[in-house]
Amino acid sequence: MKKYKAILAIAFAATLFAACSTLTTAEKAEREAKTAQAVAAALNDRHYTVEIEWMYPMSGRARNVLSDFMLEVRGDTLVSYLPYFGRAYNVPYGGGKGMNFVAPITHYHSAKSGHDATEITLIVDNDEDILQYRLKIFSNGKTNIDVESRKRESISYSGSMVLK
Repeated sequence: MKKYKAILAIAFAATLFAACSTLTTAEKAEREAKTAQAVAAALNDRHYTVEIEWMYPMSGRARNVLSDFMLEVRGDTLVSYLPYFGRAYNVPYGGGKGMNFVAPITHYHSAKSGHDATEITLIVDNDEDILQYRLKIFSNGKTNIDVESRKRESISYSGSMVLK
């Protein structure tokens, strides 16, 4: 009798957990549509933030980013707070600003890439270097970023767009 009650309790708990954790396809589609709308609105307004989760230096291994590193576009201004590992060719003594600065965007181009992604190219001049950022932002908010510099090795990042 005890065995029967234990099996019944386990079956009830498993059914309860399965019922609570499953989304219907309609709910999932609705959530994805809301996310895609929020991403499109942020891109149209040119006000968005990408939180960095991984970095991919040209030489060396990929690294998980555990701090509050981010890239933010505020209209015609770029706020870059990114970690950097790699070779520097010609930088000021002490390393200079690196990838941590606020600068006006001198060139901004956005284009659809496929049915669920937008590719953005922007160029900034931060008094030490001219940098080109290429962002590929998917409709679910996931983002890939490639940064090319004239005075440092290229580096890539991946992260997620912060949605309100």
